[in-house]
Formats: sequence, C-alpha cells, structure tokens
Amino acid sequence: MPRVSICIPAYKPDFFELALKSAIAQSYTDVEIIVSDDCPTDAIEAICSRYSSLITYSRNPHPGEYTNIMRLAGLAEGEYIKFLFDDDVLSPFCVQFLLEALEATRGRGTKLAFSPRHVIDERNNFINLINHFQVAQGLKIIEGRDFIRLTAMHHLNLIGEYSTVMMRKADCFDENGEFRLFRPENGVFRGLLDLSGWMELAKEGAFVAHPHPLSYFRQHSNSKSNHTTNPIFIYAIIFYEDILNYAHANGFLGPQDLPVSYRNLINVYQYWRAAFPELDARIARLSALLDDAGRWSA
Repeated sequence: MPRVSICIPAYKPDFFELALKSAIAQSYTDVEIIVSDDCPTDAIEAICSRYSSLITYSRNPHPGEYTNIMRLAGLAEGEYIKFLFDDDVLSPFCVQFLLEALEATRGRGTKLAFSPRHVIDERNNFINLINHFQVAQGLKIIEGRDFIRLTAMHHLNLIGEYSTVMMRKADCFDENGEFRLFRPENGVFRGLLDLSGWMELAKEGAFVAHPHPLSYFRQHSNSKSNHTTNPIFIYAIIFYEDILNYAHANGFLGPQDLPVSYRNLINVYQYWRAAFPELDARIARLSALLDDAGRWSA
C-alpha cells in the first residue's frame, strides 16, 4: 500500500502532460498516481497511455469536477492524499515536504499541510507568489478557529487550491463513510470546492504551512476560476457570506470583528456587481447590518 496517493482529476488536456510529469518527478517515491478522466475526447487517455507503467488510469463514469474529486478520494489507497489539478504543476519536493510537515506536527492535531504557491500563466511565465500567512522561517501552525476567523474577516481563500495542499484520506470522510469536504445538492455545489474543504477540516484541527513554495497555480482563459467561462461562478462569490454567518453564529467573530467583516464583504460584492447585478440586494442588506454592527460596537 502506498503512503501517498497523488490524485489527478483530469478534464483539460492543454497542460495535463506537464502536470502529470510533475507528479512522476516527485522526490518522494512511495506514491501511487491516479488519473480520473473527465475529458470529452480521448486526449487525456492518449497521454496517459504513454505513462501506463507509472500511473493508474480510468474514466470517470459520472463526469463533473466535484464528482471527480470525490471519486479519486474513494479510489486512493494511500494514507495521505495529494490532489493535483490538470493545469497546475508540483515542485519535485512537494509531496516530501508536505508529508514531513504533517508528520512533524501530528501531535498538534494538524489536518492539512500547504505552502505558499507560485502563479503562472499559459506560457509558464511567473506572475506572482501568494503567501497570505507570510510563512518564511520553518513550519507555521494555523489553528483551525483562527483560519475560520481570518477567512470570515477577509473573504479570501487564504490557503489556495487543491493542488496546494495535502491531507489524510481518513479526514476526507465522515463517520458514515460519506465524503465530507463539500456536499453537492441536486448535482451542484453552491460554493467554493476548495475553501469548503478547508473550512470543514478547520473545524476538526489545525493546519501546518511549509515555508517553501511547492506548487504552481496556473491562470488561463479556460480556467474554472474565470467568471466568464464558469456559469456558477456567482456561488463562489456569495459563499463567503455563508462563511461569515457560520463564523458569527459559532462565536469565531466577536462584536468588534463584525463591522470589518461586513465592510470587506461589501467591497467584494461591489467589485463583482458589474458582472453580477444581483449582488445589489446583498450589498444593501449588508450595509444595513454594517450600520447596526457599528452602533453596537460604538
């Protein structure tokens, strides 16, 4: 049984081979590489056929981004899961360093390891480095409740995408064996797949950040994070309001935090309102709540 399962939900062939090669090139070798293919053509399958001795390949019988993630979690045989999306790239030391970070902090109850990440474009050019937690010297522990509070305050995905993290397979499922990182309803998940998972894990324990950037997140015109090509992108925006409400109801936000949280979310909605005019009603409602919160905190 492998220690780590590198799970690749594959849909777009454009950058897939580079992603796959980065999984194969890991310094840590006690791994299995699993590709679950959602591509409407045979392009992914054709690429995988060239690496058949190194990977396990199959087609997803129920195509869809969230179904592919859930399917891979079920197929994984490793103690740890390292997801890799088909347009991203891993550093050769990604699996090794994230595994070492989780093992070194097991006594602290860590549920997830991540690192700063590079952002690259369609031509592999460097765009910027994202390091929200300013990890610089050694491992950094972020308590789960602190992560929830900071997310509810700033309305950002402070950790990043699936390609950035490692987790234990056991933590992906609840006591009934059901996948727990996100819960689709009627075939749609109304939120952010990655941030939903980080929120669920934060309820159970701490996170550990490694200081070295260990993945490359690709921004390109055909990305799911592009609101012009993703018909349900609006759900990713308003998901932050769900997080705010959860954090407030469960005591993660104090009275002094609410005005800042409301104001920051209003700013997010105003940024997107030209693309999504339906946000106007939410802006008006949050503005009224901001006025009330300001009076209480005064």
